Amino acid sequence: MTGFDHRLDVTSIEEALMLLEQHVGAEEIAPVLDVLRELLARPQDQALRVRLADTVERLGVLQGAVLTYAPVIVGLLSDDPFSDDG
Repeated sequence: MTGFDHRLDVTSIEEALMLLEQHVGAEEIAPVLDVLRELLARPQDQALRVRLADTVERLGVLQGAVLTYAPVIVGLLSDDPFSDDG
Protein backbone atom coordinates (compact mmCIF):
# COMPACT_ATOMS: atom_id res chain seq x y z
CA MET A 1 0.00 0.00 0.00
CA THR A 2 1.21 3.43 -0.80
CA GLY A 3 0.91 6.62 1.19
CA PHE A 4 -2.51 7.42 -0.26
CA ASP A 5 -4.60 9.27 2.30
CA HIS A 6 -7.58 6.97 2.78
CA ARG A 7 -9.95 8.82 5.07
CA LEU A 8 -11.54 6.48 7.53
CA ASP A 9 -15.29 6.89 7.61
CA VAL A 10 -16.19 5.76 11.12
CA THR A 11 -19.87 5.44 10.27
CA SER A 12 -19.11 3.15 7.33
CA ILE A 13 -16.85 0.95 9.45
CA GLU A 14 -19.48 0.69 12.19
CA GLU A 15 -22.14 -0.16 9.60
CA ALA A 16 -19.86 -2.77 8.04
CA LEU A 17 -19.27 -4.37 11.44
CA MET A 18 -23.00 -4.55 12.09
CA LEU A 19 -23.81 -6.03 8.67
CA LEU A 20 -20.99 -8.57 8.82
CA GLU A 21 -22.03 -9.76 12.27
CA GLN A 22 -25.65 -9.98 11.18
CA HIS A 23 -25.24 -11.65 7.78
CA VAL A 24 -21.95 -13.52 7.66
CA GLY A 25 -21.40 -14.91 11.12
CA ALA A 26 -18.98 -13.39 13.58
CA GLU A 27 -17.10 -16.60 14.37
CA GLU A 28 -16.17 -17.28 10.75
CA ILE A 29 -14.75 -13.81 10.17
CA ALA A 30 -13.60 -12.88 13.68
CA PRO A 31 -10.12 -11.78 12.55
CA VAL A 32 -11.62 -9.27 10.09
CA LEU A 33 -13.99 -7.91 12.73
CA ASP A 34 -11.10 -7.55 15.18
CA VAL A 35 -9.02 -5.53 12.72
CA LEU A 36 -11.97 -3.29 11.80
CA ARG A 37 -12.57 -2.56 15.50
CA GLU A 38 -8.90 -1.72 15.95
CA LEU A 39 -9.08 0.62 12.97
CA LEU A 40 -11.88 2.51 14.69
CA ALA A 41 -9.55 3.12 17.62
CA ARG A 42 -6.44 3.86 15.53
CA PRO A 43 -7.57 5.09 12.09
CA GLN A 44 -4.15 6.32 10.95
CA ASP A 45 -2.33 3.09 11.76
CA GLN A 46 -1.03 1.85 8.40
CA ALA A 47 0.06 -1.45 9.93
CA LEU A 48 -3.61 -2.21 10.66
CA ARG A 49 -4.49 -1.64 7.03
CA VAL A 50 -1.77 -4.08 5.98
CA ARG A 51 -3.10 -6.57 8.54
CA LEU A 52 -6.62 -6.06 7.19
CA ALA A 53 -5.41 -6.82 3.65
CA ASP A 54 -3.68 -9.99 4.82
CA THR A 55 -6.69 -11.07 6.84
CA VAL A 56 -9.13 -10.53 3.98
CA GLU A 57 -6.82 -12.38 1.60
CA ARG A 58 -6.85 -15.44 3.86
CA LEU A 59 -10.67 -15.64 3.97
CA GLY A 60 -10.97 -17.83 0.91
CA VAL A 61 -14.56 -18.15 -0.28
CA LEU A 62 -15.80 -15.87 2.50
CA GLN A 63 -13.99 -12.98 0.87
CA GLY A 64 -16.93 -12.30 -1.43
CA ALA A 65 -19.42 -12.14 1.42
CA VAL A 66 -17.19 -9.87 3.47
CA LEU A 67 -16.66 -7.45 0.60
CA THR A 68 -20.37 -7.50 -0.24
CA TYR A 69 -21.41 -6.44 3.26
CA ALA A 70 -18.36 -4.26 3.91
CA PRO A 71 -17.44 -2.51 0.65
CA VAL A 72 -15.65 0.11 2.72
CA ILE A 73 -12.81 -2.43 2.97
CA VAL A 74 -12.13 -2.12 -0.76
CA GLY A 75 -11.64 1.62 -0.37
CA LEU A 76 -9.35 1.18 2.61
CA LEU A 77 -7.14 -1.27 0.75
CA SER A 78 -6.97 0.32 -2.68
CA ASP A 79 -3.87 2.14 -3.86
CA ASP A 80 -3.80 5.70 -5.13
CA PRO A 81 -4.19 5.51 -8.93
CA PHE A 82 -2.47 8.90 -9.26
CA SER A 83 0.54 8.04 -7.14
CA ASP A 84 4.05 8.76 -8.37
CA ASP A 85 5.26 5.56 -6.70
CA GLY A 86 5.27 3.72 -10.00
